[in-house]
Amino acid sequence: MPRVQKREMVTGETHYVFGREYQLEVIERPGRQEILLWEDRDRLQLFVNPGTDTEKRLKVLNEWYREQLKGKIPDFLNKWQPIIGKQVNDWGIKKMKTQWGSCNITKGRIWLNLELAKKPIECLEYVLVHELVHLWERYHNEKFRGYMDKYLPQWQQYRDILDRELL
Repeated sequence: MPRVQKREMVTGETHYVFGREYQLEVIERPGRQEILLWEDRDRLQLFVNPGTDTEKRLKVLNEWYREQLKGKIPDFLNKWQPIIGKQVNDWGIKKMKTQWGSCNITKGRIWLNLELAKKPIECLEYVLVHELVHLWERYHNEKFRGYMDKYLPQWQQYRDILDRELL
């Protein structure tokens, strides 16, 4: 997957939340470090303690992204598991360098890339369906593509978005 430039985590920088662009506003103040999303102002506010370094700022943002994904994934699982006819035993979110998701068929566990919080919500849904379909078919063969066509006919459109967009 292509990479973007290293983040500086400063005011004015652009960040994405489920495919939508927001301008970062860093506010230094004592107290709880947190993120506030102002959709109506296209602004993402990062509250940090004075002197917080770039690495810590990025950690706060990534934890916030993780929480955003955790808020969406259960609804998609509730929607898609009955349709696909497979249940996951466990799921998680982690930073992945080369994949949008992975599936351990034996354990029934799905991992989703933290970067999906930046992509359009349809891409998260696509990756989740993709990994659920792997519970039926391990390989990306004709049978797998047939399942994808059946359950999510526009899946190739979402795959193409992920293939061309930067992480």
